[in-house]
Amino acid sequence: MSNPVQQENQPAETFEATKKQPSTSSKKPTNSKKKPAKPAGFKEFETLAKEILEASDGSYYEWLHKQHQDIILNFNVHNQKQITEVANQS
Repeated sequence: MSNPVQQENQPAETFEATKKQPSTSSKKPTNSKKKPAKPAGFKEFETLAKEILEASDGSYYEWLHKQHQDIILNFNVHNQKQITEVANQS
């Protein structure tokens, strides 16, 4: 038979042990994948693109934002069936 005092202390010890462990919810998850490196000459071409667009009264960041929107829009149209199926499942 087990000791009733031991059983009473068991939850407290478990609680104390979990209380001492650091919370993982506030930490960023570690990714095993490395961030892809920018291609050689990227900075130079980025600078030139900015200069060209600004010389023609455009904004590099607005242009870049539009490029991002086009990619997302094309992705969404191309994968519309899968997106609809996932949305219906939730």
